[in-house]
Amino acid sequence: MGSQVSYCVNAGVAKLAFQAPVCGYTLGQCENVHTASGERIATRLYTPLGEVLCPTKQRWIARKHYEDGRMLFIFSHGNADDLQTCCEYTQWLADTFDVNVLCYDYKGYGNSEAGTTTERSMNEAIEAVYSLAVTRMDVPTQRIILFGKSVGTGPTVCLASRGFESAGVVLVSPLASGARTLCDTSKVPRVVMSAMDRLFMPSVQLISRVTVPVCIIHGTQDTLIDADNARDLHAKCGWQAQFPALYVRAGHNDIESKRKEEFVQHIRTFLVFAAQRIADNSIRSADT
Repeated sequence: MGSQVSYCVNAGVAKLAFQAPVCGYTLGQCENVHTASGERIATRLYTPLGEVLCPTKQRWIARKHYEDGRMLFIFSHGNADDLQTCCEYTQWLADTFDVNVLCYDYKGYGNSEAGTTTERSMNEAIEAVYSLAVTRMDVPTQRIILFGKSVGTGPTVCLASRGFESAGVVLVSPLASGARTLCDTSKVPRVVMSAMDRLFMPSVQLISRVTVPVCIIHGTQDTLIDADNARDLHAKCGWQAQFPALYVRAGHNDIESKRKEEFVQHIRTFLVFAAQRIADNSIRSADT
């Protein structure tokens, strides 16, 4: 009975959470990878040079960037975006932070596999994209930042919690769990809330397993995902993941436009912090 309830809630929340736009790009404008289930996932690589590349077709360009110290954001977009609609945002990330950005579409989005988007398919998708970055693009794991926005924070936290190595995690407008976006947690008994968290994207239960720094940014006027979701996540971060969260007077999708300077400065500070953590760990490993 429990598994049936979980399936029904997962499917119900999924219908509300996943609203893919009409695909606005062609198969020739992306590169495909395949998940463990054999599902096609469309990807694009954005560089600060203003180029939109197929990751392995321009592998030598990417490799040179990583040798020069450039980092890679693996970007998981929000529910109403795909590779085309978020291209200006991903290019802005590349230009602003001087990084490469590897973006992908979930199942049911863009030119990825057609069908129903689920939590499981999203988790399989980000794992396939991570594998693309590490095994086919030769990106060192210490140069990877897992960057999720809105519903994209779900697979981002899940991947990081499973021990996939990276320099750090950035969560913008995150949800603590699917259930916490739908109810007032202060009015739900803790035991009940814990059970509800497990039903869909249980980031609040997974984030304590993340062992790299976590940067959380949320708008205090967010009416789609309340800022308490971010506070709950930050409170659950272990000591290895601790980094100050940023709360700004903005909504769900306008943090970058309304609070651009604060947003950019906070992430730049985080990137320096994450890089220093990598360097410190390397020194400790060399000494032992």
